[in-house]
Amino acid sequence: MSQWESLLKLTGQFQDNLMGLYSEELLPVEVRQYLAAWIESQDWKLAARDQSLASVHFQNLLEHLDMQYSYFSMEQNILQTYNFRRFKHDMQSRYQEKPKNLAEQIRDILQQEKQILVESQEMEIQNGQVVQEPVETGKQYEIDQRVRKVKERIQSVDQEVKFLEEQQEMFDFRYQMFQRELQSGKLQDNYIKLKTQEVQVQLNELDRKRKDVLSQIRELLGLCETLHGFLLEELNDWLRRQKLACIGADANTCLKNLEGWMTKTAEVFFHLRRLLHLLSELSKQLTYENDPLKTEPQTLQYRLNEMLHSLLQISFVVDRQPIMLYPCRRALVLKTSTQFSVRARLLVNLNELKHNVKVSYKIDKNPPNIKGFRKFNLLGPVEKSLEDVQREGLLVDYKHLTLKEQKAGGGGKGGKGATDGALCVMEELHNITFTTNFDYEGVKLTLEAVTLPFVVISNLSQFTGAWSQTGTVSCSRGRKDLTFFSNPPAAPWSLLANALSWQFSCCTERGLNPDQLQMLEKKLCGSVSKEENAVTWVKFSKENMPRASFTFWVWFDAIVMLVTGHMKNIWKDGHVMGFVSRGIEDSLLKTMQQGTFLLRFSESMRDGGITCSWVDHQQDGSYSIRSVQPYTKRELSHIPLTEIIRNYQLLAEENIPENPLKYLYPNIPKDEAFGKYYEQRSELTLEYQKYLKRRLIIVSERNIDDSQSSIASGTPQHFAETPQYDPGTPMHDSDPFQNSLDMDLNNLIDGFKIEDLLMDHTSDPMFSGPQVESSELLHDSFNAYQ
Repeated sequence: MSQWESLLKLTGQFQDNLMGLYSEELLPVEVRQYLAAWIESQDWKLAARDQSLASVHFQNLLEHLDMQYSYFSMEQNILQTYNFRRFKHDMQSRYQEKPKNLAEQIRDILQQEKQILVESQEMEIQNGQVVQEPVETGKQYEIDQRVRKVKERIQSVDQEVKFLEEQQEMFDFRYQMFQRELQSGKLQDNYIKLKTQEVQVQLNELDRKRKDVLSQIRELLGLCETLHGFLLEELNDWLRRQKLACIGADANTCLKNLEGWMTKTAEVFFHLRRLLHLLSELSKQLTYENDPLKTEPQTLQYRLNEMLHSLLQISFVVDRQPIMLYPCRRALVLKTSTQFSVRARLLVNLNELKHNVKVSYKIDKNPPNIKGFRKFNLLGPVEKSLEDVQREGLLVDYKHLTLKEQKAGGGGKGGKGATDGALCVMEELHNITFTTNFDYEGVKLTLEAVTLPFVVISNLSQFTGAWSQTGTVSCSRGRKDLTFFSNPPAAPWSLLANALSWQFSCCTERGLNPDQLQMLEKKLCGSVSKEENAVTWVKFSKENMPRASFTFWVWFDAIVMLVTGHMKNIWKDGHVMGFVSRGIEDSLLKTMQQGTFLLRFSESMRDGGITCSWVDHQQDGSYSIRSVQPYTKRELSHIPLTEIIRNYQLLAEENIPENPLKYLYPNIPKDEAFGKYYEQRSELTLEYQKYLKRRLIIVSERNIDDSQSSIASGTPQHFAETPQYDPGTPMHDSDPFQNSLDMDLNNLIDGFKIEDLLMDHTSDPMFSGPQVESSELLHDSFNAYQ
């Protein structure tokens, strides 16, 4: 897809910005539309500096306008025929004498187009949308054109060198014949003078041809240097995308195009290297005073070798970062004694290199000077050959590597023997270096590819913390050293927000929207401002949140796992609002019709919880926002959230149980939103039946306070008068279902009617709603308990 085609898909303000670039005075948009492919294939940056190239581009533009004019005439498109005739006349009048001005205008317009594309993609990322990489961007098209151009030019130079070689052979033959004639002594002076002049003319022609060939090679090297710069930029973009993909971004990490460009460019470099060597040999066969082939090929060869070595160095990459095969398939977090895989790839895919290039590895080749830094043995096949895998490239794949810690005398890292000042296990970073000796056509070079920094854990309980570490490193700009956590920089919120959204996107196939990210920003940064907020490493992963006994990352990661394991379907459908503060919840629900509810995540539960809040309007015009006790993975593993919402009941004043949850915010009927996920009654298991028959619903009224979003303990603070019940007895312990059944049994024995029991959870912002028991099913609950 060309750059122009991508731009035409923009909407809103971005489309307006695009149209603002074009005017009749600069470049008409119709010319940009119909000549898009040709315009994007030309080097306008160079033309803006080179008067002769600008003139060539200008004449070519006029020819293309003539061709388009002829096409419209044949189609009898009178309007466009008139427009293009006028366009050509205007172009000639404006730029005939100043073609560089036109080149500058088009150069600037193309650059501004790219900037608009970048801004639109950044906006889509901020909105939590998946940005699909275009099949072929304008830059990719430009690289394609440049690769094609250098391939054509090297063929042309090759023909010129062959012609020069033939010309030199012919000159040498004639010169040797003339020398033999001179040695015979039979030639007249006039003939000798004439032949000498002929030889000098031929030598001058040979000298001119040599200089012309060298000039063409210098021009070709200039094109190669520009192409090399483009390839380096494209590789850096790929490395950035790979880095983001490791933390969940839906980024395009395909290397097919880059491998093709690098391979073709390397072929040009090696071809040109052979031609320069041939030119040096020609100078040894025949030389003369001021021979340009005596010294210049060596200079050009040095310049070419620098580019070739650089291209080969950057072409050796780790195309798949270290990742465990099980149980947690997230890149850059490895566990000792657990197998993991990693893969390196040579993007210069020459047939002669297959099976002839050996690759070895070493962990922590240059370990940092950090006190207590652990050392590991990397177990697996040390040396393997690069293999040409069909459709994947020239690669070496290590599928079953294992890390084993080298035990030190003072105790293991992270244990009691850890010394003061040393980094903890999850702040300690490691890497693997792959090395290969490249040897092809006289080019001998040691190539290295290094993995991104990864964390090594010894217990799966450390996984959540380790994943936050790798995510922080990946969010940072340019920091790849192993001492990152000795002095970690603050992460810009814009990058961190994208990473958090990607976590949801890669696990649940739906990212976070701006409102959800705004709530998280306020939670981490304390406010949402126009200025760039930054989050410190301590704030993100080490320091407990206010009024909580856990960190932000522990809480956030637990919610990701809760959604992934128990409500992925309704999250993908957009039915879970999730991250929403008390104040926002109140403002959203208070104007809604009776029974409107929303689903949001609990802020008070370390292992993740989800609660349901709804609006309850009173006859006097007042309202209250009520919530159920948050459900955790323990409850949701027994009953799906959709079944809880479906069967939730509240005891009305007439002792008639009813479901207060009627409309999912803003006004979607409950059954319409969740109906496709309801269980068939015939499919309910006995385990479901036991829980569904229980109708103990906790009642709580929340003190409405829009200015706070506190983290509460979740402990009940008030009960209705219940002579037979001791308020000190915990109702909410490790298993709320079992506790409620225990209370059912005790109250039955004491002759107490359970429907009179009320509870008020004012201390927890997540709890705020009436929850009562339907005594109609109490005997069934008792029987199930028995």
